[in-house]
Amino acid sequence: MAEKARRPGAVALLLTALLLCRPGFADTALTFSQAWERVLAEDHALAAGLAGQDQAQALMESARSLLLPQVELVGSYTRLDKPVELDALSMKPLDSLGDSLPGQLLIQLLGGQDAFMTPVTRRDITSSSLVAFWPLYTGGKISATRRTLQLGRREAAALYEEVRRARFLELVSTYYGLVTAEKLVLTQEQAESTLAHHLRAAEALQRHAQIAEVERLAARSAYDQARIAARDARAKRDTARMVLTSLVHADSPVTTRSRLFTNAALPPRQELLDGLADHPSLRVLALKKEQAGTLGEAARGAYHPEVFLFGGYSVYEDDSLASDLTPDWLVGLGVRLPLLDRSGRAGKIRAADSAEEQARQLYQGAQRKLSVLLETQYREADNARRTYQDLVSNVLLAEKTLHLRQRAFEEGLGRALDVVDAQTALTAARTRRDAAAFRYVVALAQILALSGRQEQFFLYQKKERKQEHQQQEDAS
Repeated sequence: MAEKARRPGAVALLLTALLLCRPGFADTALTFSQAWERVLAEDHALAAGLAGQDQAQALMESARSLLLPQVELVGSYTRLDKPVELDALSMKPLDSLGDSLPGQLLIQLLGGQDAFMTPVTRRDITSSSLVAFWPLYTGGKISATRRTLQLGRREAAALYEEVRRARFLELVSTYYGLVTAEKLVLTQEQAESTLAHHLRAAEALQRHAQIAEVERLAARSAYDQARIAARDARAKRDTARMVLTSLVHADSPVTTRSRLFTNAALPPRQELLDGLADHPSLRVLALKKEQAGTLGEAARGAYHPEVFLFGGYSVYEDDSLASDLTPDWLVGLGVRLPLLDRSGRAGKIRAADSAEEQARQLYQGAQRKLSVLLETQYREADNARRTYQDLVSNVLLAEKTLHLRQRAFEEGLGRALDVVDAQTALTAARTRRDAAAFRYVVALAQILALSGRQEQFFLYQKKERKQEHQQQEDAS
């Protein structure tokens, strides 16, 4: 009977386990590398950047047609107020025939003035023809347009790279922010467990009248504060997890598999400075400067003449004398030089020169700011690395102190506040150490991204300090 009574409970546990294994309930554990791959594949901003590159590439390829002739099929229908006729009597040498009597008699004899009228066109005129236009020289406007589109393609690539680096830094901050939050939860829960044990010991000692009530109350207060801190840490962890889940476009909550880390040394400063020159923000401003110069060349080209070939071929025409007299095809060479132009050529040249100077000044300012940012983040990474190393001894000392304070209190030789202070010191030391590691990781990603070496982040993630860090994690 007892065996049968336990079966429904076992079935319920099995069903619960199966439900938790469903994709909607199970968490997704990702390494940082896997998270970055998901961002590259799913991020909307990166997808928009790729679409922008495709657009710029298509526009650049379309500029090749500017060198080709333009051929059009033109058709027209025209209705005149009256047919066009040719009066032979108004043309020499018959224009004076009607001035004399014999001439008038001759006109009447031949059928009157209508006999001398020749229809040139009907009242309704229809025609169609092929028209060709081929620019040979435009004063540099075609070359400037093609150059502008080429620069636009390079600018789209630079903007995509800028978004890619920004997304990388956002992922580093979010992913390792969750790692830090998870470690904070572990630290606070360990403190809560330690203080709960301390509270039980204090209650037992008070029952045996070995400590005063104030000692028990101090233990109780410390335990309650630890519970609050652990609850707050879990709330922050859940928020960080939600943000990371959204960033990597996961269907279920994401957990982390990569650890915080530090390295024995930072990348050489000079290599980072050399890579800074190719920062996408600087590339965009350099391209803006080139685009402004190209627009200036196009504006100056408006003062040059345009040389072009033109031609036409009659495809259809009505049956009339005018059509018979009109040739079926024609070709020619034309030159066009605007003498008075309404486009404001001089103003466009000045505007292009001003835009070029503006881009140059912005480039220099951005270069200076990026150099300062690189130096700032480099020092931040170095300081965080040293801080992490120095805090290792603090953690070991705090752990040893807590152990001694607990034993002294349980033997009636110490105070409850001593245990609370020791646990508080241990919690603070672990939290500061984890915070230093987080600051190092973020600063390292920043300096690598600034110099275009963000892919090396994965190498620094794996080398040198990994084993030492793991040992310290196990010891804690």
